[in-house]
Amino acid sequence: MKIVVRNSAQGTEYWDTKEKKIRFLSAGKEPDFEVTKDFKSKLVADGRKFAEADRKKNEGTKEDFLKYMDILNVEQLLTYAKDNDIHVPGNMKKEETIRNYIVEKLNDVDE
Repeated sequence: MKIVVRNSAQGTEYWDTKEKKIRFLSAGKEPDFEVTKDFKSKLVADGRKFAEADRKKNEGTKEDFLKYMDILNVEQLLTYAKDNDIHVPGNMKKEETIRNYIVEKLNDVDE
């Protein structure tokens, strides 16, 4: 999934969630890849519910979280954890640490 990060006079920057890097296109050039225009349909703006639209269709799964977790900030990760009854210890402050902890707990539930 590619998301527009910033537009400037020089061009547009896109975040590639799969490769985890920024891609830059000069102004006037069209991307040769699919750009996700409404990624927030997967995330409610305030971060309260993850993949709310998919949950209504019973498709809001662990796989959805794993697919979109890279674009969640600390607040959204903590909200996701709370909504899924995962207690995150108070000493965990970094996004990556919280992400790994949530994934670990989700895997524990599956076993």
